[in-house]
Amino acid sequence: MNNKLVIGMDFGTDSARGILVNPYTGEILSKSISYFKRWAQGLYCDPSKDQYRQHPLDYMEAIDEVFAGLFQSIDPDLIKDVVAIGTNTTGSTPVAIDEHCQPLALLDGFKDNPNAMFILWKDHSAIQEADEINALAKRWPIDYTLYSGGIYSSEWFWSKILYTNRRDAQIKERAFTWVEQSDWIPTYLTGTQKPADIKRNRCAAGHKAMWNENHGGLPSSEFLCSLDPSFYHLVNRFYTTTYTSDEVFGKISPYFVEKYGFHPETIITVGAIDAHHGAVGSGSAPYALVKVIGTSTCDMLVVPQGDNPPLVEGICGQVDGSIDPGMIGFEAGQSAFGDIYNWFRKFLLKPVHGILGERLTMEQKQLLEEEVFGYLTKEASALPVTEEDMVFTDYYNGRRTPDADFTKEAAAYGFTLATQAGHVFKALVESTAFGSRAIIDRFREFNIPIKTVIATGGIPNKSPYVVQVLADVLGCAIQVVDSDQTCALGSAIFAAVVGGAYRNIEDAKTVMAAQVAHTYEPDRTKQRIYDILYKRYRALTNL
Repeated sequence: MNNKLVIGMDFGTDSARGILVNPYTGEILSKSISYFKRWAQGLYCDPSKDQYRQHPLDYMEAIDEVFAGLFQSIDPDLIKDVVAIGTNTTGSTPVAIDEHCQPLALLDGFKDNPNAMFILWKDHSAIQEADEINALAKRWPIDYTLYSGGIYSSEWFWSKILYTNRRDAQIKERAFTWVEQSDWIPTYLTGTQKPADIKRNRCAAGHKAMWNENHGGLPSSEFLCSLDPSFYHLVNRFYTTTYTSDEVFGKISPYFVEKYGFHPETIITVGAIDAHHGAVGSGSAPYALVKVIGTSTCDMLVVPQGDNPPLVEGICGQVDGSIDPGMIGFEAGQSAFGDIYNWFRKFLLKPVHGILGERLTMEQKQLLEEEVFGYLTKEASALPVTEEDMVFTDYYNGRRTPDADFTKEAAAYGFTLATQAGHVFKALVESTAFGSRAIIDRFREFNIPIKTVIATGGIPNKSPYVVQVLADVLGCAIQVVDSDQTCALGSAIFAAVVGGAYRNIEDAKTVMAAQVAHTYEPDRTKQRIYDILYKRYRALTNL
């Protein structure tokens, strides 16, 4: 019976997106998006402190809105044909939960406490705690950072828990345990109420919490308690076993059955981090680097287990099954990419808004917001590439890889009185390309070849100029795929396998994965000059 349908859901930084897919044809029957309302208002965040928090109600309300949107214009009878739902989220984005799997922000007394909410991936407030974890790991008989690139990050699970424990006694005492957002979303969708029943995903566990089979799972209780006594009451409440996304988390909650008409046997798959599912949705293959490019980037790579890849220093980990089951998944990335361009847009437009204020009509404000990138792109693309060009680094939000260091700040070289906005934008775009090249160079230093580069996400589909510069700097072709929802598509692919439409991920990708829409070839005439500018970038970064 080829009447099965699946749903893929992608929880990003500012919104949740869903797609309803026919797995046998790959046709997307409907799409839906819901923006996080509290996040849009800037609630619970303080950029001056690198504090970024999200309220669980944003996710819960978004799920309802996404489901309602998906089913708004289709035959209601088709809802019963949905056999499985796959999900992914940002990460590491952990939250403290109680003994019934409720995030503490849903409890009386904690509703407006940022520490009781999800600590978003881009929250870098735990730099000191990350430094302490790294220092202890290097003294410990087992180096638990070995499979995490040798450096533990302030963006990750244990750093954020320790930071919160030290600053909020109420959270420390009330938390039964902590879970990643990528584990809590399936927990909520299934109505799971016992923390012991949560199936923790290997993707987040391996890349963000130092879980690895080779050292027995998570860091030992002795390690965590030596790190800080606040872990004593938590250590027996975490987990040993992890699961890949081609496995069943559970069946959908009766709440969603009653509200939307799902079949009660609808399966919820084990979750994962968004970019990892984005790699699958983009058609991940051995030695193909998939760049999921948005506000930041995640660079995903899979290598067959039988190739016995070496441990690569300074990346965000290598984990068996974190992307494609049966392969070693590597993660790297840049902590700012599109965020840098948005920063420059605000930098330019804030004085305009401040001076003209109410004299600007809504139409004029919208025109400025929409057209500034077009203007900057036209100016930048008309400029020649020369050895005297200014050079920026891309560390506006610290450095994720290679060699995580969130104390790093952006630097620039080459300003003159002739420098105009187009010159700066050109240098900013090149800086993000140089950061991408540094990541590829790190893999190559460890004899891991990059045979193909695939780009997906909002920027590759909106800015040919950015992708062309990326190709020129990397010196290789960039394949851009034809979907702007590859993360949700990856989740749908896993749902199709778990729901029985396909035997394995490879078969499902053949039909369902995004296809190459355009290939950007490098301009070889610019290669020698970019090599010179890249050396200047490396000197500024001290890599």
